[in-house]
Amino acid sequence: MTPLPPTTIDLDFVQVEIYDQYALLTIQEGIVFDLPKLGSLFEVFEQYYPDKPFGYISDRKFDFSVNPTCYLEVSNHPRLMSIAVLCHTESSYNTAQFEKAFYKRPFGVFYSMEECEAWTLKNIQESGQ
Repeated sequence: MTPLPPTTIDLDFVQVEIYDQYALLTIQEGIVFDLPKLGSLFEVFEQYYPDKPFGYISDRKFDFSVNPTCYLEVSNHPRLMSIAVLCHTESSYNTAQFEKAFYKRPFGVFYSMEECEAWTLKNIQESGQ
């Protein structure tokens, strides 16, 4: 069976592709990602993953900043099992490695979408939810 294409949601700061078990986010160039923006994402997560575990993959094709307190807040989301970061440069890889310290659940940093997806699906499966 061929999986359905993702549902795409465009907010003013991010494009979100909703897959069955994970959300793929591409935050726009130059954005400062903060708690109000995280709140907007939580609304999307509640709409599409109201009662099942899911993962979040961040495609870092653009440069943006993240307020580290967002990771403390997102660590409390009851159904978000992991965050994977898809890096395109050494700089984005190093930044993601730094951000990893602020998230209290599995946080993976990779250079390929295939690795992100496999790792994310493995974490959801291992969560036992």
